[in-house]
Amino acid sequence: MPRRVLITGITGFAGSHLAERLVRRGDEVHGVAHEPGPHAYLAAVTDRVMLHAADVTDAAGVRSAIAAARPEVVFHLAGQPVPTIAAEDPIPTLQVNVVGTANVAEAAVAVEAHLVAASSADAYGIPDEPVPVTEETPLHPTNVYAATKVAAEAVLRAVGRRARVTILRPSNQIGPRQHPRLAASEFAKRIAEAEAGVAAPVIQHGQLEPHREFIDVRDMAAAYELAADIEDADPTIYNVGSDEAVSIGMILEILVSLARVRIRTELDAERVRPGVPAVLRLDSTRFRRRTGWSPAIPLERSLSDTLDFWRSIVKADRPHGAQSEALRREAEATRASTGGRARVDPERGSERSE
Repeated sequence: MPRRVLITGITGFAGSHLAERLVRRGDEVHGVAHEPGPHAYLAAVTDRVMLHAADVTDAAGVRSAIAAARPEVVFHLAGQPVPTIAAEDPIPTLQVNVVGTANVAEAAVAVEAHLVAASSADAYGIPDEPVPVTEETPLHPTNVYAATKVAAEAVLRAVGRRARVTILRPSNQIGPRQHPRLAASEFAKRIAEAEAGVAAPVIQHGQLEPHREFIDVRDMAAAYELAADIEDADPTIYNVGSDEAVSIGMILEILVSLARVRIRTELDAERVRPGVPAVLRLDSTRFRRRTGWSPAIPLERSLSDTLDFWRSIVKADRPHGAQSEALRREAEATRASTGGRARVDPERGSERSE
C-alpha cells in the first residue's frame, strides 16, 4: 500500500536510489535537501518528489520540513559517509551525524512517524569475537566516523522509548553515484579518467588485504523499503550484509579487468589507515528472517555499473584546463549529499573543507 515518506539525504548516493525505488512503488516521496537544485542524482524523479529546504543540523528547519510533509515513515540517510573526511573535519561530522540525527529523530517523534535510520557496520571496529558478528557484538569504533555512528545509535535508542525506531547497520555499499573518496568509486573514477586521457593510467591505493562484505546500493534501497514494515515495540538494530566477504584487492582487480586501457596499480603509504580490521563480516540472519530480504545484484555488475557511471561523468573531449559540465554536476551532487560541508574539486578529484 502506498505511503507518505520522507528521506533525509535524498540528493545523495543512497537517498537518491531509495527515492527512485519508492517512487516506482507508488509512494508519495518527500525529501530534505540542504542545497538548492538542480539535483543531478534525482534527475529521473525530479517531478515526482517534493523537496523541503533544510539543514539537518538546524533543529527548527528540520522540524518545519518534517511537519510540512507529515510522513508516515522517515528514512534518515543524511550524514558524512567518508571516514577520511570525518577524520579531517571531526566537528562538522559530529554536527551532521550526531546532532543531525537527534534533530531528525525529534522531528519524527513530533509527527508520530516510523523512523528508519542508517548506521554502519564500521561501528564494530575490530571485533572481540570471531566473525560473523551479530547485533549483540560489542562495539569498538576505531575512527571518528564510526564513533559518530555509535553516538547516533545511542540517540536513536533513547528516542525509541517514545517512537517506533528501526536501525540498520549495513556493510559497505557500492554502486553508481558513490562518493569518489570511497575505495570502489575512487578506483572506478580513476579508470574512467585514464580511459578518457585526462589522467595517468595509475591507481594508487592503501591496504588491499582487508575483507569486507559489499552490497549494491540498490539492494540496500530494497532493505530500507522492507525495514519500513517492521513493527518492533522497542528500537531494534539489524545487520544488513551480503554474507560473503571479499578483499579490497579483489574489488580493484575486477575493476582493472573492466578497464579499456592498461592500468597500473601501486601502493601509496599515505593511504594506509590504522585500526582497520582484517575481516569484517556480519550475521544478517535477524534481518533476513524478519523481512525475507536478500541481495540480488552480483558484485561484478555493481562494479561495472559504477565504472559506467564514472564514464558518463568523465568526458574524453573535455577542454584542457577546464572542467566539464558533467563534472560540475557531479561535484555539486557530492557536495549536497554531505550537507554542503565538503566540496569536490573536479580538477583534482578530491575534497577540500569549506
